[in-house]
Amino acid sequence: MRLPGGTPPARFFFALCVWRLVPRRDAAGTEEVVFGKLGGSILLLCRNVSKEATEVVWFQGDPHSFPPLFSSRVALPPDVRFSLVDNSSLRITELRAQDEGNYTCKEVLNKTDHEHRVQLLVANPPQSTPKCWAETSSSGLMLQLFCSWPGGYPHPTLHWREEGHDLENSSWVISSTSSSDTHMETLNSSHLVHHKVFKCVGSHVVKQEEPACTVELKIPSLESEPPQTCFVGDNVTLTCRVTESTPAARVAWLRDITQPEVEIQPGGRYLITQEGNVSRLTIRNCSQGTDGGCYVCKAQNPVGLRELFVCLTVKQPVNIVGVVGAVVVLSLLVVLTLTGVILYYNPLLCLRGRSFALHMPGNQDSGDVLVLVDSEDDDEGKGEEEALSSSTKHEVMALVNGNSIQAAYLNCLTEGDDGEQQGGGSPQETRGEEAQGV
Repeated sequence: MRLPGGTPPARFFFALCVWRLVPRRDAAGTEEVVFGKLGGSILLLCRNVSKEATEVVWFQGDPHSFPPLFSSRVALPPDVRFSLVDNSSLRITELRAQDEGNYTCKEVLNKTDHEHRVQLLVANPPQSTPKCWAETSSSGLMLQLFCSWPGGYPHPTLHWREEGHDLENSSWVISSTSSSDTHMETLNSSHLVHHKVFKCVGSHVVKQEEPACTVELKIPSLESEPPQTCFVGDNVTLTCRVTESTPAARVAWLRDITQPEVEIQPGGRYLITQEGNVSRLTIRNCSQGTDGGCYVCKAQNPVGLRELFVCLTVKQPVNIVGVVGAVVVLSLLVVLTLTGVILYYNPLLCLRGRSFALHMPGNQDSGDVLVLVDSEDDDEGKGEEEALSSSTKHEVMALVNGNSIQAAYLNCLTEGDDGEQQGGGSPQETRGEEAQGV
């Protein structure tokens, strides 16, 4: 089979491939794009320069609108940053942003001229390293991987990899999106496992190194405070904390395991707040019949699900005033009972306590003196002493403010003494009867 004009098919396709590989050449010359690093140096080549060329002139911009920048024959105003190499190529050092643009190399021949255009881009690589993070899609079922490397010109190239393979070639990639300095991959959660690592690699046209960052997936981990207690009518707050989760987990509260899919919605007596990785459920006006029991804190991300029980006990309030009153009354009853028992078995204790109080150093200035006098007849015989000893009366003489007063016989005597006094009479009468008998 031959093509029109007698050209074999194989030779035709070979010529087509060569035309695609060689830079485009037309009447105006060739074009190419080169990158130079800001502050560095660059060499702009004037390609296909003929040995028969009499002069090579460089222009910045359109050669028909701007004056020559540098010439191999004409002495132009010197600029130390520009120089010719091999009498044809242009070297620029200490590249600046304003050096970016189109440059034209014009080769002057005897009969014809040849032009070669070069587009120079002054690139600025990012100074930092790429940053990676993971998020959960709005549906909660897919994983979104973000990689950002800002601060460079032109924009860097970013690739997500998993175990050394590009994610773009993976079957579990749902979509891929690039926007300036950020690249995002959306993955199906069916292939995600705990501690799986994804890596983002960045590259730039003027940077040899390829810095990278990683994201390690983690299933949520939870912890809570000890069980809470609420009195009827009060408010209580239950706390649930997410200690680790990549990506961040969505936290929800459920009443108990009897209705595992019914989430508590904020409003009414329930208030749910989220601060960072801490979720709080506030229950207002606790009710013993409806609010007591265990609540479920559920945290979920595309990697997995974790649940934690937080228990609440609702009690009736205690009457503090009644309890304090009962304690005071009981204390008074105990004190009165002990006092009565002590006075019943030892009534002289009150007299001794009074005597001790009157002889205290603080009471000496009052001038009150309490004297106890035991009147006994030492002249009687031994038998009479025994008879009289049981009926001995105690007299109390008190000196109050300098006046001597005969105190009454003490009433705080034992019952034995009172009986003997009533039956035997006074000691003087007893001694008189004994004398008459003799």
